[in-house]
Amino acid sequence: MDLVINKMVGKTIFCIVGSLLLFMIGVNGVYATESEVEVTSLSVESDFPKGIRFSITAESSDLIEEIKLTLRTGEQDTAIYEYFKFSPSKKVESELYWRTGTSSRYIPPGTTIRYQIEISTSNGFFDNRMQEFLYLDSRFDWDMIRDRAVTVFYHGPVKSRAEEIMDSIIDTLDVMGPILGASIDEPIRVTVYNNIKEMLIALPPGSTTIRRELVTEGQAFSDVSSLLVLGGGRMSTGTASHEVAHILVFRAGGRMVPSWLNEGVAEFANVSPSFSYDIALDYAVNADTLLPITTMSSLPGNPEDVITFYGQASSIVEYMIFRYGAVPIRNLLSYFKEGKNINNAFQKAYGKSKTELENEWRDFIGAPLYQAAKFDETLPTVIPRTQVKAF
Repeated sequence: MDLVINKMVGKTIFCIVGSLLLFMIGVNGVYATESEVEVTSLSVESDFPKGIRFSITAESSDLIEEIKLTLRTGEQDTAIYEYFKFSPSKKVESELYWRTGTSSRYIPPGTTIRYQIEISTSNGFFDNRMQEFLYLDSRFDWDMIRDRAVTVFYHGPVKSRAEEIMDSIIDTLDVMGPILGASIDEPIRVTVYNNIKEMLIALPPGSTTIRRELVTEGQAFSDVSSLLVLGGGRMSTGTASHEVAHILVFRAGGRMVPSWLNEGVAEFANVSPSFSYDIALDYAVNADTLLPITTMSSLPGNPEDVITFYGQASSIVEYMIFRYGAVPIRNLLSYFKEGKNINNAFQKAYGKSKTELENEWRDFIGAPLYQAAKFDETLPTVIPRTQVKAF
């Protein structure tokens, strides 16, 4: 494996110093204006996990009235924007702090931020070219290794561990990419933390119950092709392979893939699977407490049920791939990406409903078949209305 070693600084600052002569776009072509806008400095600084600090100094022969910042995260086309605050002037020095410390605005470390500055003056509208900034965790100084489209960021004397994580990711891409019909040539960025304390601060806000009872050893952010891995964990290579499989599922199936299928594929791809999932599955089979896995739209809230959920999801996906091969699951994901609902997608890919497929799997592992509740069985008990009689 050809690994490229570089040194990255956690508190990354990207600066542009120079003079930009910008143009206004007209309906019949590009017209230079009499006004020259000079951006003398533009810097971007990571303050992870709280936010990103943008600073700009600009001058113009005309009054600078507005400076707009447009952001795109990862490879996303959807843009978000905000405005620098200042009083109109021919020379402007301003700072904009883009907050990322809430669940709604969270951006994972290792994400590429594409941004553009647009300046409006009293004589026209100007913008500069789209630029990129790598949003790293500013608490640490980062080293990196790179192989093909994958970059792994790490800090401290753990290069060998980072290389093991890289190997597991490359192996997973080579095996699972063709099975799922997912691209393996687009960039993937991995941030490796050395202990739980480091990792917890980097994760987005989540359920305190789940966080307290289950250690998060990895998390994928599929829409920006970034993932976090607890490098100090006992199964960091397995975690990395599991999480990168989520990115492949997203690339092949989009946002509508049900959680049980997503997690099942990811655990099927795990190069170092956990025995706890198998134990939880065996217990649920013997205790007749299996979850109605294919009818569940998300992970359960109870931590004990989460373990069972993963065990069932992994087992049913393994059955789907070994029993029917790669073509149906590849087609299934493509139907999800086209926007087909889950029932139609399963019927078209497998020629049967998801419940029929689940019951095939249940029969295979020797578990009771799932019986969907009938509508009339779910109605509340009728209570006679009290009658008031007149005397």
